[in-house]
Amino acid sequence: MNNMIKTILTLLVSLAVVLPVGAQEVNAIKNARQDVKDIREDAREGIKDARETAIQELKAKRDELKAASEKKRGDFKAAVEQKREAVKQQVEAKRAELKEKLKTIKDERKKQVVEKIDQRLDAINKNQTEHLSNVLDKLTTVLGKIVSRTDKASDRGLDVTLVRSAIEAAKTAIEAARTAVAAQAGKTYKITITTEEKLRADVGAANKALHDDLAKVRDIVKTAREAVHDAATSLAKIPKVDEEPENTATPAATNTQQ
Repeated sequence: MNNMIKTILTLLVSLAVVLPVGAQEVNAIKNARQDVKDIREDAREGIKDARETAIQELKAKRDELKAASEKKRGDFKAAVEQKREAVKQQVEAKRAELKEKLKTIKDERKKQVVEKIDQRLDAINKNQTEHLSNVLDKLTTVLGKIVSRTDKASDRGLDVTLVRSAIEAAKTAIEAARTAVAAQAGKTYKITITTEEKLRADVGAANKALHDDLAKVRDIVKTAREAVHDAATSLAKIPKVDEEPENTATPAATNTQQ
């Protein structure tokens, strides 16, 4: 009997030792799992914070580029207006000089025709440069939309390298066209009177000079338009460029954010 009691006591003591050890192992496992969970949560938060920071930086950069684009547009309009104001003084002086030169022409009807043509040349140049300025404004707006769509595509991980290159080429072409239009807006066309017999040729020379210059500027604006078209075409070649990213957030996560 005593031996049996001793055996039972020994067993109880051994169990008393084993049980705490088993509990410690369970606690250790629980702690390890919690540590892993915490690490994963920290990693998620870190990725989320990094993503938010990247988004804010991209937004700031886009806002900066948009502001720079608007400034260039404003500077262009101001430059054109400045050129036109300077032309007004030149036109007045030119017309006074023309009137003086026309005194050598005896035919009054011819004098009036020449003066009207002189005024018409200035009006044509003004109207055409205004039209081309408006075209460039529209091209700038279209290019801005292309840039916005390209940025969204880039955010989704799509390769927009070729589109970026086309956009930069379009920006350069638009700037070249703006420079040409502003310079053209500052021009006036003088009818140089020689003799009454050559009056038609004198008027024709001024008219040709105007139309030749306008043709050159139109070609430069056309190049800008083609460059914007190339950028749009390049963007359109990207598969699913306008698809919105799928919302992968779970209902629980969505509720937490509300």
